[in-house]
Amino acid sequence: MTELTTRPDPTASGAEPGRVAPWVVLFSATPWRGGAHRQHALARELAADHRVLFVDPPGRPRWRTTVARVDRALWHVVPPTAVPLGRHLPVGNLVNRWVAVAALRRWLHRDGGPVRLLWLDEDLAAPCATRLAAAAVVYDATDLDWTFTRWWNRGHLRRNLARAVASADLVLASSTALPERMPPLGPTPVVLPNGCDPTHFAPDGPTAPEVDGLRGPVVGYCGAVDTRAFDADLVAAVARSRPEWTFLLVGPSTRAGRAPLRGLPNVVLTGPAGYGDVPALLRGCDVTVIPYRVGGRIDYVHPKKCYEYLALGKPVVATPLPALRDLTDVVRLAAGPEAFTEAITAALDVADVPQEVARRRAVALENRWAVRGRHLRGLLEGLPR
Repeated sequence: MTELTTRPDPTASGAEPGRVAPWVVLFSATPWRGGAHRQHALARELAADHRVLFVDPPGRPRWRTTVARVDRALWHVVPPTAVPLGRHLPVGNLVNRWVAVAALRRWLHRDGGPVRLLWLDEDLAAPCATRLAAAAVVYDATDLDWTFTRWWNRGHLRRNLARAVASADLVLASSTALPERMPPLGPTPVVLPNGCDPTHFAPDGPTAPEVDGLRGPVVGYCGAVDTRAFDADLVAAVARSRPEWTFLLVGPSTRAGRAPLRGLPNVVLTGPAGYGDVPALLRGCDVTVIPYRVGGRIDYVHPKKCYEYLALGKPVVATPLPALRDLTDVVRLAAGPEAFTEAITAALDVADVPQEVARRRAVALENRWAVRGRHLRGLLEGLPR
């Protein structure tokens, strides 16, 4: 069953008046209601000259397809999920993807417009590449999905990663450290880094009341407090060495991620925060940090929070992630508790210097999503139509 809340408009996009805008069908690893990730930003950029169907990943079993228009040239699709556990069972994943593609075909048939791009943001969407006709396939590597799962499921995800890369006419990578970790199949990956929305993360604006009452200086972090990326042992060591600092950790946390921080009175965990609430929480911080683990499976990441911190004008201290090495003019990289503590101390000394604030903000503006969109549209010019 398909619930159609709006019929497709063949000219809806920023394309030339009267021209039928082609479709981009984007299979996302993150639901639309996640709202503030790379997939969502690039979908809006693609909608400048395409009509975009943003397709949620499989969820709980359901047979109904819902399609809702969320912008002039952007639709959100919640496809059917025929069977559970598709992320873990290869046959289940195939069934779910085939059912989703069949539902999308029926919806697109009402319009008859061409599908120019099939966009794979998720490895497990690779089976869709051969079942939905498109002029070209784009695979956007934002994570190595197989590092998110248990050892017995890694083969399933790695096979789909190879399949997605091999099927693509254009392979994008969100980090300079990703291409070397991907299968040597298909076209050479092109790095399209993450970006930010400087308007949303403007320095001028309200500060969250709960931050106003914290003892300063306040060291802020936004993101998951877990064991996969977040280095809680590093944060705990720095917090113990500087009891006069308050560490504000904004985001969801796991029990294992919180464990090293237990009993530290100068560490405050807010829990999950909505995208709209994050700027107000971070405005009350004096320094912002990215204390990620390095040397393991996840140091390929290019955290977009770095640009969001800079858009707020905040100093940034991070562990030496490969993708941040080109930003050392505005980001202090430090490994180990002692060096990380020294870097925060140095950052506090220049936190409010107007010239430094302006320089950080300028870097964020150079890396906004609109700039990424222009780069992306240039890359798409070379693909079949």
